[in-house]
Amino acid sequence: MTLTQIISVLIFVFILILIATEAIHRTYAALLGAGGMVIIGVVKPTELLHFIEVDILGVIIGMMLLVRGAEKSGIFRTIAVKIMRASRTPTSLAVILLSFTMILSMFLENITCMLVVGTITIIMTISLKIRPQLLLIFQAIITEIGGMMFIMSSIPNIIVALEGGLTFYSFVRNILPLGIILFVVTVLIFIRIFKRETEKEFTHALVEAGSRGAIEPSESPGDELDVRGELRTMEFREWVDLSMRDFGSDEGVGRQLIAAVIMAGTIIGFVLSDPLGLNLSLVALSGGVLMSIFSGEEPNIMGEIDWSTIFFLAGLFILINGLDKIGIIEILSDGISSFIKGLSLNMPISIMWLMAIPSSVIDNVPMTAAFAPVVRDWVLGGEAKSTWWGLVIGANLGGCLTPIGTPSNIVALGIAEREGQPISMGRFFRLCIGVTLLLLIISTLYMFLLYSVL
Repeated sequence: MTLTQIISVLIFVFILILIATEAIHRTYAALLGAGGMVIIGVVKPTELLHFIEVDILGVIIGMMLLVRGAEKSGIFRTIAVKIMRASRTPTSLAVILLSFTMILSMFLENITCMLVVGTITIIMTISLKIRPQLLLIFQAIITEIGGMMFIMSSIPNIIVALEGGLTFYSFVRNILPLGIILFVVTVLIFIRIFKRETEKEFTHALVEAGSRGAIEPSESPGDELDVRGELRTMEFREWVDLSMRDFGSDEGVGRQLIAAVIMAGTIIGFVLSDPLGLNLSLVALSGGVLMSIFSGEEPNIMGEIDWSTIFFLAGLFILINGLDKIGIIEILSDGISSFIKGLSLNMPISIMWLMAIPSSVIDNVPMTAAFAPVVRDWVLGGEAKSTWWGLVIGANLGGCLTPIGTPSNIVALGIAEREGQPISMGRFFRLCIGVTLLLLIISTLYMFLLYSVL
């Protein structure tokens, strides 16, 4: 390796350490790395715009505008009301909440999704007198499962799709079935734990409410089990009716309908982007701008964009593409490929685990940005295109291995602490690593059957 290559690698490693340890904000770290590549002459100032992945940033900006406008329309509040009305027991409410989390995470970026469902969860669980910690932990995990389903479901997906030329249909064929399997497994694990931990707590609270006269017991109070069963049903229904008042009336139905149409149109645009030859960033930006126009709020389009994330990605792309320019990506690609082939390992499965483990402590966005060019070289060199799916699965699920591995986990921790219901890091870690390792093992079997056996 030349001196320039060595210095570039040292800069990259140093920036990853800054991001992982959060010594400085990740945006500053990425821009610092980009500046370092300019200073040592790897990237010329006139090449900066060429090194930024404009298409990826366009998709992300468009989706940010789309989500912010949809929030202002009140459509998410209406969905929360529908969830509450559809629930008949605490367990059914919890399952519907997790299903809502799954659906929302398929179309919204993970941080926004966790903020929306976390806020709804806190409101509901406080009223219901049950602790929200277990729900928040599993919602964070399910957010990552939903985040790997579609091409626009997460930033790593967008990076992989545009780097590898993957289509919406390819995500549906390869990832959607696995996502559904993982979701079902996660919900079954949740129900088992939720019933065991919550049943006694909830029944005790309801019996106390009955003894205070807050609700009326059955006509046969001698049968304790029947009394508790009726108290549970009556209190839950009364709680739902009372909570409806807190959510207010369904005003702005027209705005919500427009928001739903624009969101559906954007999704259809993603679906048809390949057969119609549409640019993904154009589809996302069109949906985002239309949502901003019809959101009913004062125009503040620039304020709806998370510029911190945009500049973070821009700096990261300059750093990664600078390494690619001087041959570091090719060296890394050859080294990892030789290692995996030398051990006769399955490439898609190997890249999944290789991606998942570091993603448990390092943000999956820089990890994906670093590995995508490596996988691209492999695929161009003759490796199976299924290697891309190992990257997608590892990037999205890997962050669930630890409480700090993904923004969704950190948001869940913050919501619980803010509401005076802190989540034990030890418990969070045990649930995260146990559930996620099982999901990764299931994903391994899925890829082996799909790409090696069938």
